[in-house]
Amino acid sequence: MNSHLPISGTLSEFDFASILALMNSQSLDGQLKITSARFNKTLWLENGRIVFAQSSLAEDSLGQFLLSRGIINKALFEKSIRRMQKNKTRHGRALLEMGALTPEHLWIEVAAHLRAIVFSLFTLRTGKYDIGPLPEKDGENIVLDVPIADVILDGVRSIEDQEFIESRFAANNVLFPAPPLGHGPIALKPFETHILSLVAEATPLAAVIQKSELLRFDTLKILYFLLKLELICDRKQPTRQVTPHAIQQLPTTFTSFDETLQYYNAKFEYIYRVLSKEIGPVAHSILFDSITAILESIHPCFQNLEIRGNGRIDEKSVMKSIWYENFNENSNEFLKGLEEILYAEIYAVKRHLGKDHEKLILRWIRESEN
Repeated sequence: MNSHLPISGTLSEFDFASILALMNSQSLDGQLKITSARFNKTLWLENGRIVFAQSSLAEDSLGQFLLSRGIINKALFEKSIRRMQKNKTRHGRALLEMGALTPEHLWIEVAAHLRAIVFSLFTLRTGKYDIGPLPEKDGENIVLDVPIADVILDGVRSIEDQEFIESRFAANNVLFPAPPLGHGPIALKPFETHILSLVAEATPLAAVIQKSELLRFDTLKILYFLLKLELICDRKQPTRQVTPHAIQQLPTTFTSFDETLQYYNAKFEYIYRVLSKEIGPVAHSILFDSITAILESIHPCFQNLEIRGNGRIDEKSVMKSIWYENFNENSNEFLKGLEEILYAEIYAVKRHLGKDHEKLILRWIRESEN
């Protein structure tokens, strides 16, 4: 996915599967809160895995979940509620004390309950999302702990809302194989692999549907999660063009690669301070991802760059691959690369914090240059 995920936004901008996919690809940990007119649901994401989920809806309680699955009946449900309230304990513990569940069964059912809360969000059309820091201690012992990619896969498989799936595609969609991303293997079923095999270079959506051995809805559903898992894409992956803001001539005040990088590092540190002040430590990964997205279009010396804790580019990660180059011959391309990185970071600030913060940074840059 080429989009960059702001820390907060609406589900009209990014649907739930897209939010999960982008948090995964951008290595964002945190509490993902989804808010609608009826409820708040919160997910804990850590190290590329969903570890817990909770909902404000009474109908999403563990007891109601077990009742709906026939694990307990109405009489047992009501009796366990009274015991839970009397002993001020959790519903699962009350059911254990009553002998209605075994420990093994409790763990299995709580995990299934957490998955159900997560899966209920996949077809949500309206609402807001916010990404905040993980709590230091959440006190949860029974957790989900499932890779995000697996949650997307199983969550989309569970969708029965045909209108939602249809709305994810336009009739004129053209599909492309995705470039390899180096992520772990994704366990597709044979009929899902069949749909993946139908996507060649610039394949119209209509052609995939026509060749598919599956019904239209099933075909579209598989294409939807293939897109979210970045196994296919819906646009040709171009070589990024240099931004029109890029400086074309090297200022004569620079006499070395090192001096040039130091000049821009002051700007990178300021941008990091602005972003981290508003959204915390996640600012580091946001800025790194914004740079990663443009690496193919700038000087090769930046391919292995690292960002320090203060937002500056680590000099050694760049200089070790360019120190032996002739400065006069390569300085212009080196400067263009730094300009591209600068504007990629400014755009990331605009996406996450808005135009006012973008203007603040641009004003500071102009004043510092004067």
